[in-house]
Amino acid sequence: MINQYPKVMTSREISRKLNLSYKTSYYLKKRIQVIFSQLNETLKKELYKELENPVESDKKPIAVADSVVLYSSSLRANKHRSRRYKGGSASIYLSNSIGGEQKGTLVHTVGINGGMTFYKSIPLNNSHYLENDLNEKIPKNVTLYTDEGYTFIWDRPNHKMVNHSRKSNDPRYNMSRERWVTKEGVSSNGAESRNNILKQSFRSYGYVSPKWSQLYLNEISFLGNVRFSSELRNLLSLGEDDFCGLDIPTAGGGT
Repeated sequence: MINQYPKVMTSREISRKLNLSYKTSYYLKKRIQVIFSQLNETLKKELYKELENPVESDKKPIAVADSVVLYSSSLRANKHRSRRYKGGSASIYLSNSIGGEQKGTLVHTVGINGGMTFYKSIPLNNSHYLENDLNEKIPKNVTLYTDEGYTFIWDRPNHKMVNHSRKSNDPRYNMSRERWVTKEGVSSNGAESRNNILKQSFRSYGYVSPKWSQLYLNEISFLGNVRFSSELRNLLSLGEDDFCGLDIPTAGGGT
C-alpha cells in the first residue's frame, strides 16, 4: 500500500501551472472537488456492499475510526475567554462572549486497514455524529478498532478498544505498552496514521473554512481511495498502466 496520499494542488498552484487567473483557478478547483466528491460517494457505497458480503478469505477486513481537529482556534483568538464547549469540540469554536463562531474543523476518520479511508466534517465530537457516520460507512458485522472514546457503541459485537491511558503493572514504568497495541492485537494506529496524513495534506492550505471543509476532505479521500478501484484507475490513466499523475502504483510497482 502507498504510504502517503498524492500532494493536493491549491488554487494558486493551478493558476501558476496553467497560467490562469486566480479566480478562474479557484472555480476550477471547486469543480474538480465536486467531481471527486461524487466519485468518492460511489466508492463509499461500493465498499459498504463489499463489507456486507465479504469474500471468503483468511484475512478479514478491520475497520478503524478516530477524530482529529484541523485549524483549532487559539486562546488568543478567544481573547483568553472560556471555551464554548467542553471536551474534544472545544478548540474549534470561539467563546460565546465573542460570537461562538466555528473557526476550526473537526474531522471523523473511518477507514479499512490496507483499504479505503473516508473523512467527515462534524460539528461536535459526540455519539450522535460519530455513530451516524460509522453506520453510513461500516456494516455492524465488521471488526472495528477504536480508542476508548467510543464507549457509547453497544450494538457492534466485533468492536474492540485500546486504552491510551493504561497504566503499567510494572512499578518501574508509568504507562503500559498496551496503551498502543493490546495483547490481542487491537490498535487504533491505522486511524491515527491517516489523521497524520490528513494534517500533512492540509498544510498546503493556509486555512480552510468549515463551510467548505467537506469538499477538501472528499478530494483528499478520493485521491487516496482511487488506487483501490481498477475501473477508476484505468479511467483516470486513459488506459495506460504506467500513468503516474495521481501517484497510482504501476503493475508490479510499489504498493
